[in-house]
Amino acid sequence: GADFVLLRSFRRRVEHEGWGAVPDLDRFFRALYAYYYHRGSVSLISDALVEAVGLLFASWLSVVLFAYVDWGALASCTGQDTCRQNLSDYAVPGPLSAVTAWNALLVVYAFLVVGYCLSAMARFHTDVTDALRSKRYFEDRLGISERQLEGGSVEWDAVVARAAELQASGEHRVAIHGAGPATIDALSVAQRIMRRDNFLVAMMNCEVLDLGVPQFLPWPLAAQGRQPHLSKSLEWGLHLCVMNFLFNHKMQLRPSFVADPQALKRRFVACGIAQAIFLPFLLYYTVMIYFLSNIYEFKTSKQYLGPRSWTLLAKWKFREFNELPHEFERRLAPSDEAAAAYLRLFTPSAWASAGGRVLALASGSLVAVLLCLAALDDAILLHVHVGRWNLLWYAGVLGAVYSFARGLVPERPPHAPG
Repeated sequence: GADFVLLRSFRRRVEHEGWGAVPDLDRFFRALYAYYYHRGSVSLISDALVEAVGLLFASWLSVVLFAYVDWGALASCTGQDTCRQNLSDYAVPGPLSAVTAWNALLVVYAFLVVGYCLSAMARFHTDVTDALRSKRYFEDRLGISERQLEGGSVEWDAVVARAAELQASGEHRVAIHGAGPATIDALSVAQRIMRRDNFLVAMMNCEVLDLGVPQFLPWPLAAQGRQPHLSKSLEWGLHLCVMNFLFNHKMQLRPSFVADPQALKRRFVACGIAQAIFLPFLLYYTVMIYFLSNIYEFKTSKQYLGPRSWTLLAKWKFREFNELPHEFERRLAPSDEAAAAYLRLFTPSAWASAGGRVLALASGSLVAVLLCLAALDDAILLHVHVGRWNLLWYAGVLGAVYSFARGLVPERPPHAPG
């Protein structure tokens, strides 16, 4: 059935008292907040659609590169005589026709990708359904249009205040099936939205979990000592093993969760074994998604390890109880600017900067010469060789060297007065 349904008000009294029955108030308020956070259904659905389409395309491309490309034939292509004319000639016909260990790995990876894509599509359907229902509640009950949210003229506090006013006046009350009307105020709504995250905030700040790197790992991982680390996969494991078993259907703490710590231990062990088994597939898929999503950013921002940001563990430690995401982002944004200004104080050494300028000058000049040759005739880059490789290969290498060299040259800020 539906996750929550809003019943239209019906006239029984002069006050036009109405009721909206929902089976899960936490889900109801999370959907309303997601609608507000994305500034309306159009932005929410478009973001979810872009994420789903990008995920499907990257998943399809990873399977094609993993299974249908003859990499051995491509590696043997060293000249016009050894290369095949069409790209389709390098496709593997029927990659799963033979029963081999490699094909078994391909089948496992394909099943994992398909399962992940199906879950993403189910999540997309849920997001769209919740967005449309939230849109009706905002416009029909609260009187807040999507254009007002897009313009940023409505704050979340005003949304909660309007819902509390409807609840108190009886014009439209929200209640759980089989229970009385719910309490709506800023604190209770934030507690329902942040119910799960509040437990993670408490666990990270009280250091309940041992997130240190094991000492038996090889260098340089073991060189990090007992410094805590938190990755997205580990956070997903915490949600799977802890949060999904922490509350019952009434969103109350399960007594069995506290009374049976061995069950939690077994879930952690099972999750760790599953992640260890599927680690090669997850690593390949994660690297593929990250590379395809950030290849343009590498060229424009020169941040080849990704944009600088606070670690996931730091964000959980910074987070306050009942602090909604938009409030946390507003509080964290000034720290990003201050941290970036602090890092700019530590510019590369003068020798590294000088070497970068020399490399940029030399590689840039050679790339310019190659571009001039390509303007005369593109066959020059393909058929003229310097040593083993043709000029087109050197053009790609020189372009990468130029980008690396430009990253060594810092931007000179205005000289500050003494």
